[in-house]
Amino acid sequence: MSENKKEKKPTKLQLEKSYFKEVTDWEIDNTARLQKSEKRAWYVAGAFFIISVVAVGSVMSLAPLKSVEPFVIRVDNNTGYVDVISTLAKTTGEVEESAQEVLDKYWLAKYVTARESYLWDTREHDRKVVGLLSGVNIQQEYALHTDPKTNPRAPVSIYGNSVEIIVKIKSISFLNLGEKIEDELRKTALIRYTKTLKKTGVRNENSNWVATVAYTYRNSKMSPEDRLINPLEFQVVSYRNDSESVGAFK
Repeated sequence: MSENKKEKKPTKLQLEKSYFKEVTDWEIDNTARLQKSEKRAWYVAGAFFIISVVAVGSVMSLAPLKSVEPFVIRVDNNTGYVDVISTLAKTTGEVEESAQEVLDKYWLAKYVTARESYLWDTREHDRKVVGLLSGVNIQQEYALHTDPKTNPRAPVSIYGNSVEIIVKIKSISFLNLGEKIEDELRKTALIRYTKTLKKTGVRNENSNWVATVAYTYRNSKMSPEDRLINPLEFQVVSYRNDSESVGAFK
């Protein structure tokens, strides 16, 4: 007999079993790959989510350190001067001022009004107010200026009891909000205002002025009566008054 035997061909049933086995193995491998890929995708998505949360948290933590503050700018129609008044609140759009700034503006307006206005009936009271709200040097200068014995052009000599000068504050802006000088904190403000001269039988005369005022708060001994006028001892340490109108009256 020949050693070369004919190989037996697989039967139809064997072929079908082999085919189904290959298909099953392929599906198992494919499912395993898909599950592994899905896990990897979830890991990547989770990592990106964590990075996003950290990034958003970092930006939110930096938000208070950076802000945009719009300003109110006032333009004087008569002189063209521009003032930055204050910052605007983000919510309502109204001017937002600190309590100290409001207090400073009150005393500055009170000082300029008492010093630059004139009324015969209140002249002595206004003079006392200005004196109490002024430092020693400014107080002495003002006393000499308003005393008809030392100054022939003193307001009482010029206006007498027939003229009234009304002061209207237009704006108060700050040139600096604190500077240490001689061991005390001094601030400087710019006060723009109008003067209206009223005299019977004469047309009212208007002029524009700007006062540059350096001031501080002190704590020295005062009488109870003076303390009622100047409870916080607001003190003007430098005063300059300039006209913004040509030919304005003094």
